[in-house]
Amino acid sequence: MLGKHLMVCCVAALVSIPAIASASPDLAIGFDKKTDRPNAFIAWRNSQRILEVEVEVKNLGTRQGSARLLLEILDESGAVLASNAADEPQIVKLPPAAKGGADGRIVQVKGNLALNLLIDKLDRANVPYLLRSALVPVGVDRDVRNNVAVKTFNLNSRVRPGASHFREFTYRNNSSKRIEVAWDLAHSPIPAGWSVQASFRPGMTSVLAPGQVHNGYILVATPASVSEGEHVDVRVIARDPASRESLYEHEWYAVYDQTGPRISEVKSTVDTTTGLVSLTALVDDGTSMLKEASGVRVEYSTDDGRTFSSRIAAYRSGNFVGPTLFDTQLGPFAPGTKLVGVVVASDIAGNRTEYPLGEIVVPASPKLSAKVP
Repeated sequence: MLGKHLMVCCVAALVSIPAIASASPDLAIGFDKKTDRPNAFIAWRNSQRILEVEVEVKNLGTRQGSARLLLEILDESGAVLASNAADEPQIVKLPPAAKGGADGRIVQVKGNLALNLLIDKLDRANVPYLLRSALVPVGVDRDVRNNVAVKTFNLNSRVRPGASHFREFTYRNNSSKRIEVAWDLAHSPIPAGWSVQASFRPGMTSVLAPGQVHNGYILVATPASVSEGEHVDVRVIARDPASRESLYEHEWYAVYDQTGPRISEVKSTVDTTTGLVSLTALVDDGTSMLKEASGVRVEYSTDDGRTFSSRIAAYRSGNFVGPTLFDTQLGPFAPGTKLVGVVVASDIAGNRTEYPLGEIVVPASPKLSAKVP
């Protein structure tokens, strides 16, 4: 369970549906302008920090709108691993589009250690999982199709020129009832020469018994010549045929990205009273985006490089798409300890950049020396 202490900042900038006027509220979760991905970010944290997810909610209608923000962590088949549904999700209220609703707002809900540990476990094992952000309308909402955004983590996003790239998906009817679903395929603008196909025909319906599985695939084909940064974000959606509400979604971001992240402004300080080494790093990825939630870490050695330890850096500020600040603490270490190592940053296409730390020495001090036998 996400619990009442999950921290979530929800960000959505609708790109596929224009902000047209309507006679009723139209709350929406949308997509980042740079990547065309659902703009929902899981920001890394350690066990002493809160989890943070960022999503922007907008109102594209002409009247004030309200909705409950439902947050779920799902496995690849759509099964719920964690949810805030039992905690009475908070209500988000937005004014009409013309009075600030179109600009959106940030929503925050606190996090807990249990969810941190779940995300940590999935990331360490590199297991794919999904973050589902859903706006459950309180009253009328003009278009329920834009109330849900799903973002997939720990998937390979890299594409190659002149190749076909497959991504399988699986939807399991986890309910106790027989259901009918209508399949839909949504995507961002397709670059010239690229093609996107799926194992189903959009509009096709399927009937699934309780526990029954529907397996399918997405195919993205690229031409022989591809430009750096070209991408497509593909979303498989299973809807209720009557209400058009989303029952299941799978998202896959495919990008041609050969450029690693940029690491700058790495700073270190040593606390001579505790022996703790604090590090900060400003990291940016100009082509796609930094890997969430564990894309920045420190690899360090205290025995002249014979063995290394690794520490995930915690997100401090930014959004993983532009310059983002990370920090972490190493130690505590005894006086005279010498650290060598690198800051490592990875993007979602698998590119890796290293920034050498140089030699960091923990100085001797009366207060620190007194604590060390």
